[in-house]
Amino acid sequence: MQQDFEKRIILVVRNDIEPWQIANTIAHVSAYLGNQLKETFGTGAFFSTKDRVNHPRNSQYPIIIKRAKSNEQLQNLMQKVREADVLYHGFIREMIEHTDDADLQKSLEKKEDDEVEYFGLGIFSSNETVNKLTKKFGLWT
Repeated sequence: MQQDFEKRIILVVRNDIEPWQIANTIAHVSAYLGNQLKETFGTGAFFSTKDRVNHPRNSQYPIIIKRAKSNEQLQNLMQKVREADVLYHGFIREMIEHTDDADLQKSLEKKEDDEVEYFGLGIFSSNETVNKLTKKFGLWT
């Protein structure tokens, strides 16, 4: 499969949460998006060394991490992402607080959408679209 240079994944993650929460957010959002991409995620099974040792391939798409300063910034971004109709995943506080999906669902049923607290948001689409959606966020440093 030929590599697709026209698309990318951008994660926007709050920088005002605990380091373990940042790592957890990045891991879960990346795993979700990678799973959704199925066969298009990579360009083959392995990269091989001269001595024929195989190394599993990584994502063919760039994964860029940007930072948000607050939940409000992510809520605003989520509105725009939904309007853009792109592949996305929002990682929310309840996803860390609950290990059982049934409990997570019960917790969310008590909230309006604008009460949801985002830790991060991942977006997959064309370079132009994801760059336009996330241009106001700086690179993670």
